[in-house]
Amino acid sequence: MSRFFRNLLAVTTGVVAVSTLAAVPAQAQTISGGSCGAGYYQQDAYPLGDSERATGAGVLFLYYNASTGTNCAILRRDSQFAVTDGMSVILEGAGKSDVDGQRAYTQYAGPVYVKAPGSCVRVRGDITGTWVGPDDTYMIKTHTGNSGWVHCG
Repeated sequence: MSRFFRNLLAVTTGVVAVSTLAAVPAQAQTISGGSCGAGYYQQDAYPLGDSERATGAGVLFLYYNASTGTNCAILRRDSQFAVTDGMSVILEGAGKSDVDGQRAYTQYAGPVYVKAPGSCVRVRGDITGTWVGPDDTYMIKTHTGNSGWVHCG
């Protein structure tokens, strides 16, 4: 094989390898627990709503680690929503709960953990912030979400 073709093959292989590696983190984040740690896999995602059922302020993510029987939850804000008064996430199950929330949080709340193998869990969250209205006014809203009791057993 000529030197030109060997170099071309090496460059092509490198481009394919880098392209593949660049795509892995986005896929891994949607499948694995990310901030929850190794071994957690996403079970559900619940968008937050307000009293008018508007959504888009943030999403509650529920993860599970089958080897430990532990659930994990995280609240992440939408990039277009400006948090003005904090965020919180609560995870409940098997008579236990874990809460993480502060007025200073502006990007995400959690992770919170509850070990509840074979039991239902519920994740709740809220986020207060602003959307820009159609007439360029700011609307302050508190958006809430609640999974209800899910993943029983």
